[in-house]
Amino acid sequence: MAQEAEFIIVMVPDTPQVEDVLLRADGVAAGLAPGKVVIDMSSISPTATKAFAAKINETGAQYLDAPVSGGEVGAKAGTLSIMVGGEAQTFERALALFQAMGKNITLVGGNGDGQTAKVANQIIVALNIQAVAEALLFAAKNGADRPRCVKR
Repeated sequence: MAQEAEFIIVMVPDTPQVEDVLLRADGVAAGLAPGKVVIDMSSISPTATKAFAAKINETGAQYLDAPVSGGEVGAKAGTLSIMVGGEAQTFERALALFQAMGKNITLVGGNGDGQTAKVANQIIVALNIQAVAEALLFAAKNGADRPRCVKR
């Protein structure tokens, strides 16, 4: 497949699966040539991403890490947020593909930076959820009606 395609998009559950798809003996890297672009849209380790990018770039192909936010609803609607790490020229080549999948598409830096932005985003989401839970607990312990404390 990698021998025939200009763009190869990978989106699997975790770092070990990305490594397997890309680097096993009959994996994506084995079929790459200069000019091809590998786009990993999984949410994985930024450190591992940098190592994968280096190995893909050694083949003469380019690598973009492009994790997404927006879940199944955003995927179906084509409104995902996509945080991209890689070379600006490669990003521009892939932009039409990203635009077919998402609305908020940002080149955040070099390889691995897309993954770093995704982790930062997840930290923000988790802290917001925790803050809401703490606020509701505080309200309840102080006698407030919890449903009325939640602004709708």
